[in-house]
Amino acid sequence: MENSKTRAAISFRFNRLDKMQAFTLEREIQGALRDENVENNVYVVCVPLTETNFDDISDYYVRQRVNIEDCDIFVSVCSDSGTNLFDIPMIVNRMLKYIDCKLTFAFTVL
Repeated sequence: MENSKTRAAISFRFNRLDKMQAFTLEREIQGALRDENVENNVYVVCVPLTETNFDDISDYYVRQRVNIEDCDIFVSVCSDSGTNLFDIPMIVNRMLKYIDCKLTFAFTVL
């Protein structure tokens, strides 16, 4: 029997930024990726939630006065098995102490 493989990506998402905020965030934080939502005329920017980016995310959130409803922590899990356990990293709990935003989960079976 093969071992199943599970991979996860944890990101902090800013879901309703204007163009200037999105470009600024992309320049300020390593690994930030932006996507334009043309229909709503806003930008979504995903930032990997890592120890390196932790303070930068928090600082940007405060400095830009982002509304708590306009961000989330996105946990995306990919697995080659439909039944598998995945422990959420402690950095998620730590971030929730600073920015008490919602959690969004995606689970994909490959």
